[in-house]
Amino acid sequence: MGPVERGLEGAETMHLEDGSPGLAGQALVFEAWKSRLHGRSFIAREDLDIEAMGSELAHVSVLACEGDCFRFRLAGTGVRQAFGCEARGRSAAEIEICRGASMWAELAARALARLAPVAGRTRMADGSIHYWLRLPMSSDGKMADLVLCHDRYLPAEALADPERAARAADQALRLDGQQLEAA
Repeated sequence: MGPVERGLEGAETMHLEDGSPGLAGQALVFEAWKSRLHGRSFIAREDLDIEAMGSELAHVSVLACEGDCFRFRLAGTGVRQAFGCEARGRSAAEIEICRGASMWAELAARALARLAPVAGRTRMADGSIHYWLRLPMSSDGKMADLVLCHDRYLPAEALADPERAARAADQALRLDGQQLEAA
């Protein structure tokens, strides 16, 4: 485990400097990313293996580095649900839950600067736990300028059994999706 830091609003953040995923779903995304490195320290966008991470796509997003900000190019349904809004096309600073949170712009920038995975968990101000993973990626295959992200926002009691909490959250997400389709 890495050092514990205090972020904005007193949020406790655990940085796992070796980039180790904290949840099985993150491990799945990490392995799909890692299998496509082909000797590089980042993958190209066209190398993204959607099928290998299919069960986790709801929690996947892609951030593009645009000057001094990161803009969402893709955001799964679980990410949109956590944000309470559509994220595509918006910068991380435009989304309330991301604003000022180091796991978005700061740690996405760290993944690109180091060309290495960055992972951890953060206790949010409301007590919930945000598990996050940042993986360097490239839009053109030559320069890392995208970040493949996996994010899970789970209730505080998730620390007792995070895998069970993640499964319950997935079930609730599927039920919400079914209700939308029926409407």
